[in-house]
Amino acid sequence: MTFKINSRITLLLLTFAMLIGCASKPKLYPNKKYETVGESVADKDIKMCMERAEKYVGSERGKNAAKGAGGGAVVGAAMGAALGLFTGNVGGGALRGGAVGGAGGAAAGAISPERMKKNFTERCLGEKGYEVLGWD
Repeated sequence: MTFKINSRITLLLLTFAMLIGCASKPKLYPNKKYETVGESVADKDIKMCMERAEKYVGSERGKNAAKGAGGGAVVGAAMGAALGLFTGNVGGGALRGGAVGGAGGAAAGAISPERMKKNFTERCLGEKGYEVLGWD
């Protein structure tokens, strides 16, 4: 049996494989802490913080934190509806306000496990005296 692979599919698969192979890692600002401990100690601290973040996100506490973030949608919808009523746009204002508030609340409240890991890692490193510039 012979099959042809579409070039778009091939490109997509290669891109996906590259992304999986290149794990994201924080880039540190060379502040006094970094200069004092050096690159090898800083790399060990990064690894330790990332491992702690992985454990936290997988824990019951981490899962509950992610669920709680989604509550922003409910709060946003309620605030949007209240604003629509407050402004006197009762006809459709409350509904529109609720929809807009819900969308805004959902966007503000949504947090992926990957984002949570990054936030945790950045805080962990910050508590150690490092400054995270970004991620590669």
